Amino acid sequence: MPTPFSHLAVAQRLLRDPSLPEAQRVVLAQHRPAFLLGSIAADARVEAGAPRSATHFYHYVQEMDDKPPWRIMMDAHPSLWTPDDAAHEAFIAGYVAHLAMDEVWSRRMVAPYFVGGGWGDQRQRFVMLHVILIVLDERDERTLEPWQAGSLAEAAPYAWLPFLSDAALRDWRDLIHAQICPGGHSQTLEIFGSRAGKTPEQLRALLDSEDDLHAKLWQHVPRPYLSQVEREMYAHCVSQTRAYLSRQTVWP
Repeated sequence: MPTPFSHLAVAQRLLRDPSLPEAQRVVLAQHRPAFLLGSIAADARVEAGAPRSATHFYHYVQEMDDKPPWRIMMDAHPSLWTPDDAAHEAFIAGYVAHLAMDEVWSRRMVAPYFVGGGWGDQRQRFVMLHVILIVLDERDERTLEPWQAGSLAEAAPYAWLPFLSDAALRDWRDLIHAQICPGGHSQTLEIFGSRAGKTPEQLRALLDSEDDLHAKLWQHVPRPYLSQVEREMYAHCVSQTRAYLSRQTVWP
């Protein structure tokens, strides 16, 4: 799934998007720390040792429900429709944006190209899935504005989720903050390398070779299609964030 840097880049963009009603943007802007933490919180499951289904509300090994995962989350935890305060509301809005982004990525990219793709073998597709995410991760990290690190560090969760502890959220906050703060160092290559069975050096060599990237990835997953999926991901983030903040409890 898209990395924390990619989710933070989308959160940064949402804060300025005029397609969100001004009143909603004001809430998010006034509570940026909570919104930023919400936008990456679903992946705190890694630190907490929780399965993906516990924080993303779908399984990799099963076909996704037609209902958006964030609405499945709301069905399971209806108290999230009535947050405790505006900071809590901004946090849940960020969480909804995260799940919306991951939903489109899963439906439109992972399922057809990396799970059901007819190119390469399963192992190659697994490695290339990590590679394409790193490509986006490194691009998006460069777009993060300096205020993000300090703002994220200020996030102070207080019983914001019934399925992830405050301690897990704080640990995840601190791990990402350490990478984006001044002097920080991205751990994406190390983390993804360990998952994909590659050293950071091997991943770096592949990422730096346009010929290898074309032969092993881009000829199978066309760049224009990736751009199209990214547009769909962002549009879905906007619509679902707006739906939550407008309390559109009925679906569809």
